[in-house]
Amino acid sequence: MRISCRNQLPWLGAAALAVNAATNHATRVYVLGGIMLFFPLADPFWKPPALLRSRRHVLGWIAIALPAAALLSWRPAYAGYTAAMVLTAALPEEWFFRAYFMTRMGSGWSANVLASLLFACMHGLTWGWMAAVLVFLPSLFYGWLYQRSRDVVLLVLVHGLSNLVFMMLLFHPVNRWLTRHSL
Repeated sequence: MRISCRNQLPWLGAAALAVNAATNHATRVYVLGGIMLFFPLADPFWKPPALLRSRRHVLGWIAIALPAAALLSWRPAYAGYTAAMVLTAALPEEWFFRAYFMTRMGSGWSANVLASLLFACMHGLTWGWMAAVLVFLPSLFYGWLYQRSRDVVLLVLVHGLSNLVFMMLLFHPVNRWLTRHSL
């Protein structure tokens, strides 16, 4: 029986992410970002998604950017966090987990669930297992949205907006609840 390199490359990228996520070194965030951004480009069996620029897509981007702008005008101290988070988290994560890994796994719910489990595991290895639980359902939504739209820009913006909403409005209440109910 011959194992095809074609089907194993996404798993090699996932393994590289897992090894780096499980280690605690000063450059971990940079290494993870680099793997997520550049590993897909080294896969000769994957074609990067096209940058969609139809009127519908641009209107979708604006529809996501407007609430983010409103939140940032309300709390401008989050502007630096938002820019850094979009560039170092939302962009590489959506590029790797949805545009690359999920599409290489196939189509439909099984590919989405697989990519979401991997996404949650990477968050668990990096930030703790409660983070894995908290990101699994949003990851399923991101996967569904990508399968419907094939729009990476929209996905990065939605991911960025959801992280901004979580940090601005939900982080402290969730943290207090978890502290009171920890085992």
